Amino acid sequence: MGIWWQDLIDRPADLGSATLFEAKLVVALRIAVFAHKSGADPAPHVSARLGSIALSNQLSLVLEAMGQVWPDPFGVSRPCCGRLSPDEAMFVGMVRSAMRGNRASFDRQTREMIAEDGRTLIYNLMWQIGRMAAAAEATSGQVQPREG
Repeated sequence: MGIWWQDLIDRPADLGSATLFEAKLVVALRIAVFAHKSGADPAPHVSARLGSIALSNQLSLVLEAMGQVWPDPFGVSRPCCGRLSPDEAMFVGMVRSAMRGNRASFDRQTREMIAEDGRTLIYNLMWQIGRMAAAAEATSGQVQPREG
């Protein structure tokens, strides 16, 4: 069936055409991959980039799931690079679809390379990232009650 035109629009070519949160996710993804390759623990670096240990843990779950079902090694650009690799552009498209709750778009983008059970797992994990990000954004603008 292929990818619909709307799904292609959801794949930015560079970090500048991604939202701030998407750009943070991509850079965190890159940091996680490079830290893992060097034998370092990516968790502190990723949580610092995302501003949340919970989001860092959720991204780690997404990356673990993707590592299990992605047909080829996942290609990432260098952390400082403004251009997205094809895999990173697809990652952003997948995240956008999942955050919108658009499973049909998510499936159109991934159907030819990932089996149904893998797509379901990754979709649900990415959808949860969207919920966590929305909750963090909603609470970041609120005044925290003072104790006492």
